[in-house]
Amino acid sequence: MKKILIVEDEKVIASAVKDFLSHRGYPSDSVHTLKDGLNIFSNDYGVVLLDIQLGQDTSFPLLKKIKEESPNTIVLMFSGYDSEEYIREAKNLGADGFIPKPFRLEFLDEFLLPKLEFLQKKNNA
Repeated sequence: MKKILIVEDEKVIASAVKDFLSHRGYPSDSVHTLKDGLNIFSNDYGVVLLDIQLGQDTSFPLLKKIKEESPNTIVLMFSGYDSEEYIREAKNLGADGFIPKPFRLEFLDEFLLPKLEFLQKKNNA
């Protein structure tokens, strides 16, 4: 499977998700700013876990770039905001799903891992 990119400004969350994925055999990289996300993204990533709010910036420019350059890349948005406007904008730009924050890592077992397994099977078919 291709690597997973985590773009999350809260370093503790990014580190916890990275460790979670690593312990389950999924290679990942993490960055903490919109600028770093824009610079590091490439087709080497099959999945991007993307926080909607990155400090003072929204991640929409990165979401747009990902979907334009690599439309098959799965983008799951982290969101601590209930803003209908943000969610609508993310859907319009091609977000594939949402992970509400705060979340427990057990939630990732139930939500994220099945999606990753599906992608792995799809890529191997």
